Amino acid sequence: MAAGAITAVAVTGLPTLASAAPRTKPTVSSVEKQLGELALRNSQLVEKYDRAQVIVQRRQRAAVAAAQVARAADAEYHASHDKFALIIQAQYESGDFGAAAALLDSTSNANYLDRLETLNMASKHMALVVQRVSSSRSAATAASAKAVTLLASAKKQRSVVVQARKDVQSQIKKYQNLLDTLTAAQQRLYERRANPSVSVSTHRVMHLTKASSAAAQRAVQFALDQVGKPYVFGAAGPGAYDCSGLTMASWRHGGVSLPHSAEEQYNYGNHVSRDELQPGDLIFFYQPIGHVTIYAGDGLMVSAPTEGEPVSVVPLSEFNGDYVGATRLVG
Repeated sequence: MAAGAITAVAVTGLPTLASAAPRTKPTVSSVEKQLGELALRNSQLVEKYDRAQVIVQRRQRAAVAAAQVARAADAEYHASHDKFALIIQAQYESGDFGAAAALLDSTSNANYLDRLETLNMASKHMALVVQRVSSSRSAATAASAKAVTLLASAKKQRSVVVQARKDVQSQIKKYQNLLDTLTAAQQRLYERRANPSVSVSTHRVMHLTKASSAAAQRAVQFALDQVGKPYVFGAAGPGAYDCSGLTMASWRHGGVSLPHSAEEQYNYGNHVSRDELQPGDLIFFYQPIGHVTIYAGDGLMVSAPTEGEPVSVVPLSEFNGDYVGATRLVG
């Protein structure tokens, strides 16, 4: 996200429109500061949305799996119960029902005791089977209900994040109107500061530093091939990307499946120091984590910055103050 190149100010709340709209003609610095703060806030909200989506999808799968287990346990319960009922019915219809029948049909006390023990064991075994399956059914039903509750909670959380992000987008549009009041030269200056991309060919970047593995090389090459495509929140290609959508799609080409969330991706692979960075490594920014890029080598990284800024190759040095850490994936 480009906000790190603009401002390191901690965002504790959104500026109001009254305080944001200057009474005099705005300068590039004032517009830059306002947009930078909102871009940072927006990036964090996009990350919250992406992570909420991951949680919803995960809990959706859990709810489906729990419901399947509950249905299987219920079917097993009814099958065991029916089997138990058939055994009792068969014993009754054959005149072999209970202790009285065993006594009438027995030829000796020993025979009577043997038959009674057999009946008791059969009945107790089936009763235990029904009891066990019934307990499993109850546990599975409870787990299914819990999964449904968690899914509903995750969806509610996502809705809150979506609404908050809409509010920020509305503010950003108002501040972008301020940008339109600047001269063409001032706008170019702002754009250079907001997204300090470099003009470098894909061929040159790919030969700056060789990736540590063929999988990482494929991931970096894919990311470079996306340069120039627009940023769209929640997008993961092929026509547009947000930050974690780009790294997820890139590493999919390297054979590694990642969740669509920068914070979640931070827990994948092995953490490496900044001095150890190699092409293909994922680099994370901001606290809480709100942005992820893929390292291309020679101090450059491929980034899907923020609204209005396309996928670009940018210098890592421009984001020194926002650097959090990096991870290395193995394809």
